[in-house]
Amino acid sequence: GINAEYGGSFNEMSCIRFLLLVVFVSVVTGIRAPLEKPNFILFFVDDLGYGDVGFTGHPTTKTPNIDYYASQGMRLTTWYSGYSVCTASRTSLLTGRYVGRTGMPGVLGNMAKGGLALNETTIASYLQRDGYVTAAVGKWHLGQREMYLPSNHGFDQYLGIPYSVDMGNLVRESPCNKNEQERYIEMDLNFKKPYIDDPEQLTDVPLPLVQQLKNETKILEQPLDLRKLNPQYAAFASQFIAENANNPFFLYVPFSHVHTTIPGTVPDMQYASCAFLNTTDRGVFGDGLAEVDWMIGSILKQVEKLGIAENTFVIFTSDNGPWLEQRLGSGSAGIFTGRYSGYWNTGKGSTWEGGIREPAFVYWPGQIKPGSQSDRTVSSLDVLPTLLYLSGNPQPTDRIIDGKNFWPVVKGDNGGWLNDFLYHYMGHTINAVTHNRYKAHFVTAPGLGGCDLDSCKQVNWNPPLLFDLWQDPSEAFPLNSTQYSDVIQRIISAKTQWEAKFEFGHIDPGSGDQYAVCCDRSKQCICD
Repeated sequence: GINAEYGGSFNEMSCIRFLLLVVFVSVVTGIRAPLEKPNFILFFVDDLGYGDVGFTGHPTTKTPNIDYYASQGMRLTTWYSGYSVCTASRTSLLTGRYVGRTGMPGVLGNMAKGGLALNETTIASYLQRDGYVTAAVGKWHLGQREMYLPSNHGFDQYLGIPYSVDMGNLVRESPCNKNEQERYIEMDLNFKKPYIDDPEQLTDVPLPLVQQLKNETKILEQPLDLRKLNPQYAAFASQFIAENANNPFFLYVPFSHVHTTIPGTVPDMQYASCAFLNTTDRGVFGDGLAEVDWMIGSILKQVEKLGIAENTFVIFTSDNGPWLEQRLGSGSAGIFTGRYSGYWNTGKGSTWEGGIREPAFVYWPGQIKPGSQSDRTVSSLDVLPTLLYLSGNPQPTDRIIDGKNFWPVVKGDNGGWLNDFLYHYMGHTINAVTHNRYKAHFVTAPGLGGCDLDSCKQVNWNPPLLFDLWQDPSEAFPLNSTQYSDVIQRIISAKTQWEAKFEFGHIDPGSGDQYAVCCDRSKQCICD
């Protein structure tokens, strides 16, 4: 099981030791040629909508680093998530497979029995076998039990939370000035009662911070400190890069931001470290996003400082659309409003564009033309085959990989369609299919949490509701089904053939307090 030793803060490392390490690494010679086993950095922001960042047009967001690197690389304006909620989108990203093949649900609870099966192979596992050093920092959410944590899925190092920042009953915030005191913020007023195996208390576990180093797993904090979380992430990532500047590395950064946190904690259920509180016109959501931007800037400036920018391929995107039920605590889907729906909740948890279409760019000095843009359809499913291609690894033949290598798109080959048909599932049902410039909705429904309008309901469409996303990205004006019957028939035929061959996997759906991450059960999982 997980080592329950309370390990202290990651930030307590010696600053002098770290600076000496940076200086030493920076003068070592022998940096590889840019295309010889390049490094990979994958930024994956939680619940970030298409309209949230500066480079997609938000008027008050402060994302200067994100916007700068987007301008120096290629914007991918038609990037789709593999699924519209957390666990499933991460599964598709890391395996290159539709989540249904793996059996993983849309969202795993924080006391789930199952997790990403150990016979599923992630990007990190493939690269690790090829000599890459691998690390993950941030939100995992593919199973909180030690057997399912990153070290058993190809990552040499990990620092982060095992699930979403709103799962659990207790977090804490350290003071930002001398007039404040550290406070514990509780979701459940009864959290202090003894820890018991009670199905009604499955969320009674404080939010933990977990570290995996050298095959040892520790709970560093429980409950974790929200105000110190992202600075610890940034320090971990920078140290990893410094230690591996002359090794091919893969750094996966699935941010805990900008997912809302435990209800009742802070205004609009958002949080940021002291340096970013009350710094933006957009409120506490904007503060959290500004912290994401700072962390991305600090990581990429470390890469530049060490002279390995031309050896490093960077991908930036989001796991799914904004959780609009959370009002001002949520993000913005931008122009992807699903106007024809008649309701406002067309973000996370829906297959309207707002739930699955994400901001994205790729950056690689010397390899990607600055200021370039592509509207070809690319998906999170495509990351795994692309990184395998760039690292010189063959594509897997022992399993179905649904993604495709999108490097030709990056290099300007826009003559063909990378993803002729892309299937958007909810559970075991294909709700929508994108086909080049068109999108057909077979089922429409509101996003996570629903809404209180009469129109806010599931609708099955026959024939499917068809939109031209090039001319109508907000999905406001459905096309005439008779006039576009050839397009509809192509989509229906492809969908029928796909469903006939598709095989769903299964994991154990059980849960229980015996599977919880807990530093010390005798202390109700509270370790100061």
